Amino acid sequence: MAEERSHDELVRRVADLEEELAECRKAERTERLKSEARLNAILGSVSDHMSMVDRELNVLWVNKAAINIFGDDIVGRPCYEVYRGRSEPCEPYPCITLQAFADGASHSHESVLLTREGKRIHLLATANVTSFNACGQPETVIKVCRDITERRQTGQELKTSLEKLRKALAGTIQAMALTVETRDAYTAGHQRRSTALARAIALEMGLAEDLVDGIRMAGVIHDLGKISIPAEILSKPGKITENEFNLIKDHPRTGYDILKNIEFQWPIAEIVLQHHERMDGSGYPRGLKGEEILLEARILAVADVIEAMASHRPYRPALGLDEAMAEITSKRGTRYDAEAVDASVELFSRKGFHFDSGWQAGD
Repeated sequence: MAEERSHDELVRRVADLEEELAECRKAERTERLKSEARLNAILGSVSDHMSMVDRELNVLWVNKAAINIFGDDIVGRPCYEVYRGRSEPCEPYPCITLQAFADGASHSHESVLLTREGKRIHLLATANVTSFNACGQPETVIKVCRDITERRQTGQELKTSLEKLRKALAGTIQAMALTVETRDAYTAGHQRRSTALARAIALEMGLAEDLVDGIRMAGVIHDLGKISIPAEILSKPGKITENEFNLIKDHPRTGYDILKNIEFQWPIAEIVLQHHERMDGSGYPRGLKGEEILLEARILAVADVIEAMASHRPYRPALGLDEAMAEITSKRGTRYDAEAVDASVELFSRKGFHFDSGWQAGD
């Protein structure tokens, strides 16, 4: 009898344990469903388009944002059909989903897709593996797509506005240059030719495009300050007096004062102020030395000297290009920036640069 009671108790105990286990599984299932519901609610509120696909590229799950864009019949269909309107898989590149399945890594790219209404949208997409099979191969991939259509449109509008501003700025600079030209044709021609050479030197030195643009903008008005010098002095034939030369030497400061309150994207006013400074401190108006002088001003200084010496002036005939090159090479690294001098020699001796060869400041 004792053995029978013991057996019955064991049976009841097993039944109790099975009931408890069933309750636990039920609770786990309920909690899992709640967790899935919470997760779906969270993912459903995300504005990014999200979808999960299997190794056969069939869509297993999508969030509400994706349904709103591509329709509610996405699940179960091939992703290339849903998102690309294709009847067969895409090429591995640039398909980031296939790349993720191939190497298990995260991949991103920008793409253009068609919505169910036929609207083109720009997306920034990222694909990540979410599970692996027993062999360690990627089993599912989730793809998250952010709509950047508005950002792209805004970026294009900003680019257009910046281009308009650049053209307006160039027009303002040109107007300033013409102001000088109406008073002194020699100065105006000198500014144009010096700018062409300074820009060519900067390009030869391999400088960034933005810096080259700054040199070009400053170059076409670097003698703007001469507007304050009486025209009879600028066009005076023969030797000028010391007082007249001192007056001329004020033109970098005058140009700086005219330009200093204009908010250019380049240090135009400082370049204009410094274009007569010299590496050894012998220049004017501040006697700056070496690296104290802006690189743009050092380049413009070399171009300025070459053009001025090579061209005719009311107070003297042209000294010629040979003498101009002898001047800058003999004082390379002392008065003039060594790299700018080397670039000038390269341009004239090996690359055929000359002031009327079609090298334009606006190229």
